[in-house]
Amino acid sequence: MRHYRTLLLALFLPLLLDACASLTPPKVEPTLTLPSEERTQVLQSLKEWQASGSASIQTPQGSESFSYRWRQSPSHQELSIYDPLGRTVARLTASPDGAELQTIDGKREKAESLEVLLDDVLHVQLPARELPLWMLGLTNGASAVHRDAQGLPETLSRGAWDIHYLRYAAVGGLQMPSLLQADGPDGVRLRLAVTRWQLGADS
Repeated sequence: MRHYRTLLLALFLPLLLDACASLTPPKVEPTLTLPSEERTQVLQSLKEWQASGSASIQTPQGSESFSYRWRQSPSHQELSIYDPLGRTVARLTASPDGAELQTIDGKREKAESLEVLLDDVLHVQLPARELPLWMLGLTNGASAVHRDAQGLPETLSRGAWDIHYLRYAAVGGLQMPSLLQADGPDGVRLRLAVTRWQLGADS
């Protein structure tokens, strides 16, 4: 019986190998994404979006890491900052009426702009009005822009800040930043990773 099985294997193994060699691997369709110019038009007309992920801030005095969620709409901005356990350490909101900060210990503070409150929480001066443009990868108002082979922003300068786009990811037909680094004055460096994008209103 063993000799019979060996004989069958010797007869059929070459046929099996030939059949496998003739099979072509399945084609993986490339993700369809809009060209750079059309991408910019879509993002500039986008009214509502959300981004969440992790961030780190480095200064000559030290560094700090946290998770975040940014929500943007025409009349409202909201930035939630989380600790490693997922607890909301601070929530900052801004509207035409002003900005407000709520912290995990129940503290509430109001200011004229989100930028003032962001400084209170992170202890660095970040251009809060510019942050949505940085995150979307829009070049509005940039003094210098360098693009990659696909026409996407690779580096750009805004005032005292230089933004480097280190990685993009396809999101709903758009190439969206998934990792960026912003180098600012006084040795401040912001590194921002976006792990989830939601383009449009809540479903």
